[in-house]
Amino acid sequence: MSWNEIKRSIISDLKSPERDLAKPSIRINALEGLEGIMKSHFKEILNNPSLLNKIDKNAFKVSLAKFKVNGKLNGAESSVVNEIYYRI
Repeated sequence: MSWNEIKRSIISDLKSPERDLAKPSIRINALEGLEGIMKSHFKEILNNPSLLNKIDKNAFKVSLAKFKVNGKLNGAESSVVNEIYYRI
């Protein structure tokens, strides 16, 4: 599955009535923000998301968080990473 397919799948799922999220835009914005970090620091993963199969999910979250100002992922960002791993 390509990065664009994963991204579209997550956005579609977040907007679905079955999820019944009050504000799916929060997680969609989190996805966009994480994609920005990945474009700057993890291009190889955007080019080949299956590389995440070789990286522990929590270790990847820590790696992403290092590039945030506060050094932590918020709940929406953590949830988005979970969604990415669910799809790969």
